[in-house]
Amino acid sequence: MRTEDGQLDDTVENLLSELEDQAARVIQKIIKDGLWPLPVDDRAILGQWIAAQHVRIPAVRRANNEIFDQLTKIMIAAGGKPEMRRLLEEHSGEPVTDEEVDAMWQEMTDFASYEAELSVNDQMLMMGRSMETAYNAMMNRSWGLCRFERKALLLSDHPVTLMRDPRQPEWRGVGLANAAAILVPIDRRAAIIMEPPGVADHKLPASAKVARELNHRFAWNSRVELFHHPDDNPLAGIELPPVKSTEAEFSQTAEDFVRPEGLAETT
Repeated sequence: MRTEDGQLDDTVENLLSELEDQAARVIQKIIKDGLWPLPVDDRAILGQWIAAQHVRIPAVRRANNEIFDQLTKIMIAAGGKPEMRRLLEEHSGEPVTDEEVDAMWQEMTDFASYEAELSVNDQMLMMGRSMETAYNAMMNRSWGLCRFERKALLLSDHPVTLMRDPRQPEWRGVGLANAAAILVPIDRRAAIIMEPPGVADHKLPASAKVARELNHRFAWNSRVELFHHPDDNPLAGIELPPVKSTEAEFSQTAEDFVRPEGLAETT
């Protein structure tokens, strides 16, 4: 991030690093010591860590930028040259010519030639708000621990996987609130499955079928990379998804809103 005086500040990264250290100790209690269910304090630490894994991924930043890019370009398109003139004069502090307005309008409505991106500070603020929301949603769920003796699990570059509720219509998206389960690998042979609230935290039965189902979902939640221990072969029988380069879909784009004379021409 950048401070008000323009200096780089890595406080957030330091806080996340500290959280990762705390979470690693909790995971070690689960894997090495067999601790489950977790005490309240340890559960809260792991909940914060999982929430961070859900919101600090490249897909979230990409989605935020794609939405910001479209909204920015739609505002430019709909504002037309009158709004372009106002912004130029506000920036320069003096009147601008028609030729200057035309040139800037031509440049800014060539939407394919550039991408508008949120600042790092704005991304961090959005991450903080999203992390709090994710934490509350996850802590409210029932946590199940699934441990495998021989079968191994994949780790995705987007490690928190939301499982769609089959009772929901296809057109409805899946999110933290309506997911049938939230799946999180914490070790090559262990995963936490967060189910809807209603029962106490518990242990879940593990089988080859469950491992295969989890690995399929982990693989299809990835974007570019998958990881596994070199001694394991959790990809056996799993068809890999294509690389996903975009996150947001829009029914209309900025080109649909281009109004050279501004909104006044449509009123």
